[in-house]
Amino acid sequence: MGRGPRIIIPLGGESHSSEVWIGLTPSPKALRDLSADDICTACEQNYIDYWRSVGLTPNAEFSEDGGITRCITGLGQEFLNVVMSCKLPGDSLGSSIDAMIDQFRRRRLLLTWHVGRLTVPRDLGRHLEARGFPHDYDLTAMAYDLEQEDVSKPPEGVAVRRVSSGEDCRTWVSCLTRGWESPPDVAPWMNENACYNIPLESRMRISLPRRMYLGMLNGRPVGASMLFWSKDVAGLQCVGTAHEGRGKGVGGAVVSAALADARALGFRHVVVLSTVEGIGMYRRVGFLTFGKLPEHSMDFRLA
Repeated sequence: MGRGPRIIIPLGGESHSSEVWIGLTPSPKALRDLSADDICTACEQNYIDYWRSVGLTPNAEFSEDGGITRCITGLGQEFLNVVMSCKLPGDSLGSSIDAMIDQFRRRRLLLTWHVGRLTVPRDLGRHLEARGFPHDYDLTAMAYDLEQEDVSKPPEGVAVRRVSSGEDCRTWVSCLTRGWESPPDVAPWMNENACYNIPLESRMRISLPRRMYLGMLNGRPVGASMLFWSKDVAGLQCVGTAHEGRGKGVGGAVVSAALADARALGFRHVVVLSTVEGIGMYRRVGFLTFGKLPEHSMDFRLA
């Protein structure tokens, strides 16, 4: 099976383009053929590519300047101002770290800094801790084998539909931000970003490699998820369930809907970086654990 249609997404503020393929590359690997490091790296890369798409809209600043991949939204939620990876030479390591930290300090933002397989040097966390950034959290790298039989079925009263309209997008954002217990400024920001707003995506004349899913409990929207893909990697982003929908199978249902679409698109596995709270749900769906992505954080809002 060959490649799908070609989509060109211009990177904001850059003179080059990013090529994204829908469906299969010529020979995507099965999950059984990948090492734990391969899966962890795929999780990180999918996360970076997702943030790159977020950064296509002017209300988010995505940059890979100076060897540091980061996105700043200015919002007051810890994982929405993030350094995803960096490749820093030893002779400028300290000054590069200090300059990046100063960007967040001057703007009085929460900062989350990931130190994973795509970061050089690998012991960068030690340098962050020396500057007062504790290693205080880990995301868990997980993957689902799409070659296994799909036996998922939503519980009674639970239904999932793919987001397709502006009204659906706004409802999806409302579900997600309630599930994330986000501050009030997050939902309006998401509604104005093309990654979460299909009509805006169309007006910007871009095509983003993602699908969004809305979970319903007895007709009420309470769950959200996103399937995001790039090259031969498909991943889950933006998964959340509002409080009133938790423990009722909604989270598993919106994830299973994304898995079904990934299989139909020709992918052989799906990756996710799970929070501590989400690990149990992903395991029940059938995800396996492959490693950790350490986080270091600092709150400069009161600095």
